Amino acid sequence: MNRYALLFAAAVLSLPGCDSQVSNRLEWDFDGIVHGFASVPNSEVDVRRLVDNALVSRRSVMFIDVDWAITEIYHRRYAEFLVAYHTQHPNDSLMFHFVDCSSVSQDYGPLREIPGWQQLMVDAGTAMIHGNGEIAWIENGRVLHVQSIRAFNTASELVEFTETLMPTSRGH
Repeated sequence: MNRYALLFAAAVLSLPGCDSQVSNRLEWDFDGIVHGFASVPNSEVDVRRLVDNALVSRRSVMFIDVDWAITEIYHRRYAEFLVAYHTQHPNDSLMFHFVDCSSVSQDYGPLREIPGWQQLMVDAGTAMIHGNGEIAWIENGRVLHVQSIRAFNTASELVEFTETLMPTSRGH
């Protein structure tokens, strides 16, 4: 696992009282997690490494951030989503990634290169990134779905959608 994935994992697991056995009684430091998002490296090389890490994970969810839109309003909801998911599925291997795509926002090359991304664009008749806090669900190196986080009112809705799209019973 590279240092960028470790940064994100450390943001969650370094919280007081957190270990690999997630308890429903834990007090999560959402502000600390959200603050960690701001320190994610965002050069083109960094973006490619983060996307590559998401692709080699069997199952992953990727929040796509850009500096030209006010996506930070969705950072807390994403933090709530990742905590809710891992609280409900403490032994699941689903990886969560936060990718600041500001440095590649001219063409989103690293995203467009993800298998399945171009087909989603064709099917939708539009680009996948609109600066609305898009989330990409990726399984076995292929993007399954991209949707704005604002389409989900709660973390519970995000968890339910993820469970439906990528059931944990697929042997993961």
